[in-house]
Amino acid sequence: IMTKQKRRWWLLAIPVAIVLIALVSVVVFQFRSGIRVTVENSGAAPLRSVVLHVTGASYDLGDIAPGDSATTRVQPTSESNLEIEFADAEGQAQRLDAGGYFESRYRGTIRVTIKDGVINKNEQDIKLW
Repeated sequence: IMTKQKRRWWLLAIPVAIVLIALVSVVVFQFRSGIRVTVENSGAAPLRSVVLHVTGASYDLGDIAPGDSATTRVQPTSESNLEIEFADAEGQAQRLDAGGYFESRYRGTIRVTIKDGVINKNEQDIKLW
């Protein structure tokens, strides 16, 4: 037989558990949303001042040496694709369209390999949830 005290504890514990589960779900969703973008330099010259552009935001990756890569998570504000801006070996500004389609609640990965100023490989795994 359940005492009054135990019954009160359960009446309090159930709503608290529901709130905690909801909070954890929101936090997990926030960390999982966005597109994880990796830019790899397979060329002989460094990519200088690399910046990723999506709708409503830009992300600075800095310089990427030959054979190296850099990764960040991007979160557009609305419908978007990915553009990669950098300075080539001669210091000329380049802006490449890496394509894709994603929105603010999408998640996934894009891995772009750039060789001698051209997209050599573009692998995308993007999902709505």
